[in-house]
Amino acid sequence: MLALTELGKRLKEARIEKGLSLEDLQKETKIQKRYLAGIEEGNYDLMPGKFYVRAFIKQYCEAVGLNVEQTFEQYHADIPSAQHQVAPEELSRVKTRTKEVAPKNSKVLDALPKAIIAAVVVGVLVLGWVIALYINKDDKEQANSNDSKVESQSEQSSDAQKEDSNDDSEQASTKTDDNKEAEKKEDAKKEEEKESDKDESKSKLTAVEGAANAGTYKLEGADEFKLELTATATTPSWVGVTNGKGNSFFSSMLQKGKTETIDLTNEQEVKIRVGFAPGVEVKVNGEVVQYPSDPKQNVTQNVFIQYDGSEANSES
Repeated sequence: MLALTELGKRLKEARIEKGLSLEDLQKETKIQKRYLAGIEEGNYDLMPGKFYVRAFIKQYCEAVGLNVEQTFEQYHADIPSAQHQVAPEELSRVKTRTKEVAPKNSKVLDALPKAIIAAVVVGVLVLGWVIALYINKDDKEQANSNDSKVESQSEQSSDAQKEDSNDDSEQASTKTDDNKEAEKKEDAKKEEEKESDKDESKSKLTAVEGAANAGTYKLEGADEFKLELTATATTPSWVGVTNGKGNSFFSSMLQKGKTETIDLTNEQEVKIRVGFAPGVEVKVNGEVVQYPSDPKQNVTQNVFIQYDGSEANSES
């Protein structure tokens, strides 16, 4: 067995302090357990590539609450570089394949002028056929238009008489319709103002208590409990959402620009655990939830929300 590196010791200590096993960490980071063990032991040969080593170490740090930049700077000697050098054997194989493909390409180039000439001939024939169709179509349309002119003149005289008789009745009905439309808009505007005043007076999210990286909030007077989680930073963050009974609603890495919406209206108590708080915005019913403490100082945050939907339903 390989000796633990300084980085591997630090990561393992942080995991144990969090009370997490390798199986727990595998669920949070979605990284296979054997890769996590390889990181702790410094056995990077298990990884699919150097780039994945750095990415897996970064996710490991976020899951156990370590600052990624500080950890990479402090233990840079234990972290392999992501640069990739091409071996001479690989270059020679690429050159050989290029030579093998060249004859085939030359045959294609020889046949290309013949294909272009054939395409041009076909295009000319198709164009002549389309022009002939349009000429025949125009002749028919012109003959039909002459017949329709005679019919339209007689129809116009009779339509003019009908329009004169209908103008008066249409004007009266137009005025009535305009009045009804104005009344509908006014009623709709009043209804929107009532709904707006009702919502503002009922829904309220207040902080009950807070600690270094944990805080409890109470949601009152709301008919629903909608939670929105949005990743705002390039660094992905793990987020977990559970209720008071420990049932999980969401447990995954949240990538930049990704928004997860969860309906928690039927829950009375919810816990939200954010692995990298500076990169995640939490909203409840469209309102941004302020973290209990500065996320730059405490990157891992725990938010508890108490909600009693029965009060809102009884008031409505």
